[in-house]
Amino acid sequence: MPEELKIKRSTLAVALILIIVLGIIVWQVYYAAPPTPAKYKYTTGLTVKFKIYNPAIYALETTNVQVEFYTSGVNPFERTFTTKPVATASYDDTNAYWFVPLDAGSYVILIRDTASSKSFYPEMYSVTVPGTNSEDKEVWLSPSQLNVYDRATITLAKAILAYNATSGAYDISVSTINITAYDKWRVTYTITVSDADSSKIVKAGRMLLTDITNLIPVSASMDGVSASVTKDSDASDDGISGVYYIETSAMEVGEVHRIDVYFEESGTASTGTLTAKLYEYYACLRSGTTLRWWTDKTITLTVES
Repeated sequence: MPEELKIKRSTLAVALILIIVLGIIVWQVYYAAPPTPAKYKYTTGLTVKFKIYNPAIYALETTNVQVEFYTSGVNPFERTFTTKPVATASYDDTNAYWFVPLDAGSYVILIRDTASSKSFYPEMYSVTVPGTNSEDKEVWLSPSQLNVYDRATITLAKAILAYNATSGAYDISVSTINITAYDKWRVTYTITVSDADSSKIVKAGRMLLTDITNLIPVSASMDGVSASVTKDSDASDDGISGVYYIETSAMEVGEVHRIDVYFEESGTASTGTLTAKLYEYYACLRSGTTLRWWTDKTITLTVES
């Protein structure tokens, strides 16, 4: 074998070994060795600072607010929640921030309106308190700013069309559901969100419909998109039963939403009042007026023979 070829092969072998060694080092650095957690001098007895901002008023919330901290994993929106907070925050007028004494770790924070005339929805956040090396033991919450949202004004309207067997369409305008005259109807619920302040909202929830015997909501749509109609017969989870419901999305000021529900009579339907309730903010189930301080909008129609 020529001497020159031997040298080239030897050089190639050395290069391959170097590549393998470098590959092993890179793998150990980025994959095998876990990242070293940051070590702080102080992790207990901290003063935790944060701010609460309300986009509807373009300002920080500083008064008439209750701020509670709970251990991680707790859900203060539960219907029968009774757990006590581990700490509550106070507002520092001089420095313009909220503060609370806590140890480093993860928490759930609940912010609620305590004014006599409430405006914003309760909010729940998962937050983290970091440690610090600063001698003053002051830290900023992560995230350091938490938002609350004012509730907008809602109006509900309804329109009923009976099914025309001759035309094959829902084109007979009626004011009630008369189970003697017709056997199919389309009820259109119009939700209008309005307010002088465009930053206000309506939280996502459910449209609840009274369960009238043998008057079945066979299908529905929201804003032209097919929507499921579900019967709720179990009150153990949310305290609500004996209704049908349709999920509703979050809404903003200036929006108009339409829910169409198609009803059919099966056998002989009962007469009475069919109530539609826009149950806002379904995620917040806490009973009474503790958190659900607003009055959910309702509208009724008559089922008669």
